[in-house]
Amino acid sequence: MDEKRLREELANFGRRILGSGLAVGPGGNISARCAEKMLISPSGLSFEEVLPEDYVAVDLGSGAVLSEGRPSSEVAMHRAIYLAREDVNAVVHVHPPFVIGVTSGGGSIEPMFPDFVALIKRVATLPYILPCTERLAQAVKEAVQNAEAVVLLNHGAITVGATLKEAFYRAQILEEAAKITTIARLFGSPRVLSREEQEELLGLEAERYRQSVLKRT
Repeated sequence: MDEKRLREELANFGRRILGSGLAVGPGGNISARCAEKMLISPSGLSFEEVLPEDYVAVDLGSGAVLSEGRPSSEVAMHRAIYLAREDVNAVVHVHPPFVIGVTSGGGSIEPMFPDFVALIKRVATLPYILPCTERLAQAVKEAVQNAEAVVLLNHGAITVGATLKEAFYRAQILEEAAKITTIARLFGSPRVLSREEQEELLGLEAERYRQSVLKRT
């Protein structure tokens, strides 16, 4: 995907994040890999304000800012993810209220429905670490090597993907899982899909096809 189209995609998914309630005000940040650099949302602005040209270019190798504007305060975290995983081309960091509520309340987010199993598979959870720090960036870099989603206690969540669409859908599904967990607990003990049931789902040709579609640009 060329840079112009990628910038338009970022602006589009930024607005979709806001519309989905995954972030409010100037919260949250997203980025996408673009050759040897990344394009990341600017600091201090709400997604509804950010235009395609406002996304800030940052060199992945050196961390140098290559365009006008100030990148998100979580720029070190985004860069660390790209350096850790060559298969990741997009990072979504949001503040989903149900995910934050369930996990800060002592709960966990488990595989309870097929979409979660098919699109997320693995969730890592990190303790509270001061945002916008190198310590957080390094902790996320370690966690994301074995997960598609990382929950940051009392902070938010990170999802990654081969495309912005995949990373965004994973963020939506993680929040949906937290909502389902909340409802299930009102009625009793949530039923989690067994390892065998998860493997059966992942073996379906229909699920493999759906996953392949999400990785297309």
